Amino acid sequence: MAIKSIAPLRQKSKQKHEIIIELIEGKKVVHYGCVDDDEELIEHKAQKGYYLHQAVTEHSKSTIGIDLNKDAFNFLEEEMGIINVVYGNVEDPGTFNLDKKRLKKAEVVLIPDLIEHLNNPGNMLQGIKDHFREDVKVIILTPNPFAWYNFAATLLNKEIYTPYHTCYFTTESMIVLLKRYGFKVDKIHPVIAPKRRGGIVRAFDASVGKLATFISPGFADLYLYECSLE
Repeated sequence: MAIKSIAPLRQKSKQKHEIIIELIEGKKVVHYGCVDDDEELIEHKAQKGYYLHQAVTEHSKSTIGIDLNKDAFNFLEEEMGIINVVYGNVEDPGTFNLDKKRLKKAEVVLIPDLIEHLNNPGNMLQGIKDHFREDVKVIILTPNPFAWYNFAATLLNKEIYTPYHTCYFTTESMIVLLKRYGFKVDKIHPVIAPKRRGGIVRAFDASVGKLATFISPGFADLYLYECSLE
């Protein structure tokens, strides 16, 4: 057991889409877990202007999305004109419905809000190591277990959760996991995410969240990890 300073607390929190677009602008991207939970959520995000795969597609040089949720593929094509998504389980690149040679062309693997859903994150990392080029940049976003609202819920004897998540990562546990599979963390950023809530609740959340992250970026919604192979 040890105590260590949290490196990203020395910088300001950034908005989720802002920092992702900054990192993938003009790059060749493979977007893991690109679809989302269901069509209703996709439509809501698209209407609000923050459906991530759409934004990534528009700002990258090229994008391939890979996702298990093939039930939504027709919706993406027919309702949004998105056709750059293929079926695949990110824990097993053998399931990817594409020519694996295309993976070697990617400059960035974008993995937003996905690693906490997996049965075995190590399988995903090993697959990236085996099938992508050595200089590929890996961008991982995942919920921050110390987000301010988790503390608030605990004070009320509650837990905020989703049935889709299997784990949380602290900054140090993420570093340990990545190192075991030959990756290193180059930078860590605290990130604020847009939320699907009513007007009053959203305004309250934004105000309290702004105050909390002003006190410490360690209360941010997410952490973004810029990673590379060692």
